[in-house]
Amino acid sequence: MPAGTERRDVVVVGGGHNALTAAAYLAQAGSSVLLLERDDHLGGATVSAEAFPGTGARLSRYSYLVSLLPQRIIDDLGLSITLRRRRFASYTPRPGSDVGLLVDNHDAGATRRSFEAIGAGGDHAGFTDLYDRTTRLAQAVWPSVTAPLPRRSELRRALGDDATWDAFVERPLGEVIERSVRDDLVRGVVLTDGLISTFARAHQADLQQNVCFLYHVIGGGTGAWDVPVGGMGQVSGALEQAARAAGATLVTGAEVTGVDGDGVVTYVEGGEQRQVRGRTCCGAALPVTSRGCAAPSRRPPRAHRSRSTCCCRACRGCARPASPPRPRSAAPSTCTSRTPSSSRRTPAPRRASSPSRCPPRSTATPSPTRASCRRGCASRARTR
Repeated sequence: MPAGTERRDVVVVGGGHNALTAAAYLAQAGSSVLLLERDDHLGGATVSAEAFPGTGARLSRYSYLVSLLPQRIIDDLGLSITLRRRRFASYTPRPGSDVGLLVDNHDAGATRRSFEAIGAGGDHAGFTDLYDRTTRLAQAVWPSVTAPLPRRSELRRALGDDATWDAFVERPLGEVIERSVRDDLVRGVVLTDGLISTFARAHQADLQQNVCFLYHVIGGGTGAWDVPVGGMGQVSGALEQAARAAGATLVTGAEVTGVDGDGVVTYVEGGEQRQVRGRTCCGAALPVTSRGCAAPSRRPPRAHRSRSTCCCRACRGCARPASPPRPRSAAPSTCTSRTPSSSRRTPAPRRASSPSRCPPRSTATPSPTRASCRRGCASRARTR
């Protein structure tokens, strides 16, 4: 490492909402934080744009709804954002007809009449019961999002309903959907939340559809999805302000090209190659970017070779918020190098029983975002 290499307590690779949240919390805790973002702006997919020039109206450009952003994070970081609750969950037209299924969160009678209009009136009770069960599941799981990761058995006991736990956590999602409703259109509406970004099947053996579904139904303990006033850019903008106010250094136009096993991060800014050494390196970048910056070094990265601290959230010894329980058939987590090559944008919930290979971390200041486990342990203020 060159003698003039800058040193920081934490180097965060990436500038999306996960990275900004981590930077803000770590800086508030007194760490010196450097965040490096390749683009010329921060926020990642949580940005707004003036869709209609001259109107002054800014709308979400990519992600557009907020659900997995705990009120605790808003309060801890002093985020100035306004969220509006959606009245309508969805509208799905019946192919070949002029009717469709409208799910109205504020008017149960309107939803029931909509079921009847598409010829699926008999499914209304099963549909309602299914989501009553997911609400109970959400109430049990949601508090763990900003708490040390509980054991699987602890979450099951907190729910106190083995049938619901088995239906949504242990068995393929398609089974409970097929038992609850019969109409294909209604089944498709329910299954949608298990398929977004996963391309999974309803009865897929690895239960990725269940993982995705749980993320969509636990938000706030209710599963509700909110619209940010001013678009998603208001969320990332508030996170950026919080990080800067806490003392974090946020650099755009900085492309990370390598991270070695001793925590030395190499990046290019303004055509000039620079290096910084972090005691902790947090990867919060896209997989394609991460693979690109996994440059070979004289000593290949190895799990926790250096004095750097693990930022993954799959380890029982680390203080971090829990994810929805990993279905039993899924592979256990294995903590690896902290380089961005081992991070993923979309987190997969981990099993509480996963073996820990990370050093213990104090529970004094839990951070709602962590990153850099091989199968994507980054928590996020989830956007949809």
